[in-house]
Amino acid sequence: MPSLDFDGDYGRTYRKSIQDSIPGHDVLHEIARAAIRANASDAQQVLVVGPGPGDELPALLNACADAELTVLEPSELMLEQCRKTVANHPGSGRCRLHLSTLNEALNSELKGAHFDLVVCHNVLHLLPGEEQTAMLHDLTQCTAAGGVLLLSAYSEAEDGESQREVFDVAWQRLVDRGVPQETLEKIKDSRNKVVFSLDASRLAAALEQAGWRAPLQLYQGLFIRLWLCRAEGQAEAASAET
Repeated sequence: MPSLDFDGDYGRTYRKSIQDSIPGHDVLHEIARAAIRANASDAQQVLVVGPGPGDELPALLNACADAELTVLEPSELMLEQCRKTVANHPGSGRCRLHLSTLNEALNSELKGAHFDLVVCHNVLHLLPGEEQTAMLHDLTQCTAAGGVLLLSAYSEAEDGESQREVFDVAWQRLVDRGVPQETLEKIKDSRNKVVFSLDASRLAAALEQAGWRAPLQLYQGLFIRLWLCRAEGQAEAASAET
């Protein structure tokens, strides 16, 4: 299966290219930060999966001022950029960086670990369907009872006509941004080869299997969606008592 080279040219130009490939990239992260402050600012243990260059890490350290951050990034280039991103932050000592995938970490240094907040932006759509299901299982398993899982991913409409209409708008947006025709063709060709839709129904099924409530969609920009997911547990019990 072809893949994006995060340790090569793609990784070196990631901060620019992501603005084209993720509609409303900055707005998505703004809403994600607000969701964290509103729902998980008291988190003590936070897991960040696949942050790329780590642009969200300083704000996450600010939002969860007492938390220890565990960061998993399988690309050496991206992990080094994460290190530089947090180097001058006063909370950098609370940030542990690991060169690892989620599955590798949960079978080694993080085996049995649980986190109050798990953040995973724009990673799941790099995996085909069954691998998405496996990763969703891992994400729910390492989220503590009552904890929060915040996800974003490429996610197509599940009916054909809506999907076609959104595609038309998405391609026109890229044309309007001055993306070269050659790059446009590569982006189109990447669908279901490099980038795979995380279907909303797949996410809902994975959460239901884990015994969680349905995901709350906080944002959608064309094919990009952001979800807030809450693990059943102590938080629900406390709410019921009040």
